[in-house]
Amino acid sequence: MHTFDEYSLKKEVLQAIQEIHFTTPTTIQHLVIPHALKNQNIIGKGKTGSGKTHAFLIPLANKIQKDKPILQSILLVPTRELALQLYQCCKIFFKNFPEVKISCLMGGQESQKDIEKLNVTPQILIGTPERIQHIVIDNGLLNLSTVSTLIIDEADMTLEMGFLNEVDRIASLIHPQAQIMVFSATIPVGIRPFLKKYLKNPILIEDDKSSDHENIEHILYPSKERNIYDILDLILQNINPYVCLIFANTKKEVENIYNELHLRNYDVEMIHGDLKSRERKKNIKRSLNGEFKYIIASDIASRGIDIPGVSHVISIGMPSIEHLDFYMHRAGRCGRNNLTGQCITIYQNKDKEAISKLSDQGITFVTKEIKNHEWKTLKNFDSRKKRMKKPGEMDVEIKKVIHQNRLKKVKPNYKKKIKLQIDQIKRKHKREFIKKEIKKRQIQKYKEGNQ
Repeated sequence: MHTFDEYSLKKEVLQAIQEIHFTTPTTIQHLVIPHALKNQNIIGKGKTGSGKTHAFLIPLANKIQKDKPILQSILLVPTRELALQLYQCCKIFFKNFPEVKISCLMGGQESQKDIEKLNVTPQILIGTPERIQHIVIDNGLLNLSTVSTLIIDEADMTLEMGFLNEVDRIASLIHPQAQIMVFSATIPVGIRPFLKKYLKNPILIEDDKSSDHENIEHILYPSKERNIYDILDLILQNINPYVCLIFANTKKEVENIYNELHLRNYDVEMIHGDLKSRERKKNIKRSLNGEFKYIIASDIASRGIDIPGVSHVISIGMPSIEHLDFYMHRAGRCGRNNLTGQCITIYQNKDKEAISKLSDQGITFVTKEIKNHEWKTLKNFDSRKKRMKKPGEMDVEIKKVIHQNRLKKVKPNYKKKIKLQIDQIKRKHKREFIKKEIKKRQIQKYKEGNQ
């Protein structure tokens, strides 16, 4: 078993670790910290709940020059909620470092307020790429050439949300020898040119163990066309959660569940993307402080938010086929620190394809139902026999590439070439999907604004 003492950390850093009650490093912390302390560039793959936030905060604290009032580190995250959470985490960890000033720019408020935060130069700057470019770079408020550490967290989501240009701009202005650490659940193809451009000789660290979720029970609860709210109420009556996260696929569903549970006298709070910034910040702070037993959230608004003590996760339906990774992010909120957790999905027939795909990825589901206030195990459905899936456009293109290459003579690296062609097809269709989603959201917002 490894300990934090073996990393030759400063006394005040070890004290900070002790005060947040960390006893032993997680897998990703043990893999990252030694390399980070050597100022090496790092690409870290770790799932939600793996402990990656402190994997970069600990070496950052060890490296920070408290007596130098210059900007030394920039921490980039894709959403306001993640920025707020990271800021709160930093404040707790650096509370014994009064000389270290930390500022957080996350949008959702008047630009002037963020500008005023920079009247005194922070050593650590946290924010979304868009906000830092808008406030700091466009206004020329801080000298980025002094930055010796750039950390990009949730890099896959950063790419999905279209912030790569802003990240590229920020990276181009920091010190040429700055250490860059990139953390993500996956390393999407679209971010690889950026990595090649800025990360010299990076160390790739993969925390394979964090994705197993062996301590999480994945339960399917069939709706059988019954009232979803009645089923949810029944489940809540028959579990005893410390904190229960309830996920829905749209902000409208989040609001409906919130209203329904509120009427049924549950102590609930909600987090979704269309709440006013002040209200979202308030709700997140209260959730992080453990004021609510039940929290209803959408995937985008809650992505990466680490709410302590989550014992149960309930999904109202599966995420869409295009966003199945959301399920893993949901499940990863419970069962942390080697505690057990339950991830319960109330599913309908339309969710069966998603369930089958997740099963193919190694998730073991058990189907259960509550009868007479007792959980009863049911026979799992065999979706593969029932579904007759018509090949999509992407599947047809991939099959065509494979068929064409079969007709050719085998040449060196032919497998790599086929894989490259397939990746290009997948990238193309993902871009098309994202464009469609953005357009749909724009149309929706326009309609709502004119109602």
